[in-house]
Amino acid sequence: MASTVINDHESIHAYRGKISNAIEKLEKQLRKTEMAVETVSASWQDSNFQEFRTNFEADKEPIRQLCNILRNYEGNLLYQLEEKLKVYKSGPTHL
Repeated sequence: MASTVINDHESIHAYRGKISNAIEKLEKQLRKTEMAVETVSASWQDSNFQEFRTNFEADKEPIRQLCNILRNYEGNLLYQLEEKLKVYKSGPTHL
C-alpha cells in the first residue's frame, strides 16, 4: 500500500483539527472515568475494586503521555509544516 503525501496546508490544518478534537475527547473521557471511579469508591471497597483502581491509576499515565505526544505533534510539527506549505504555495512558482 502506497503512502499518501499531503502537500496542501488546508488539509494539514483540517488534520490538526481532527487530532486536537481526538485529544479533547480522550481527556474528557479520562476525566469522566476518574469522576466515576471516585463516585464508586464511596461504596465499593472490596479487593476487586482496589485492584481495578490500581490498574486504572497505572493506565492513566500512558494515556496522558499519549495526549502530550499528540498535542506536541499537532501543535509543533504539523503546525510548522502547515506554515511552510502556506509560504511555499504563496511564493512565486519556479519551473
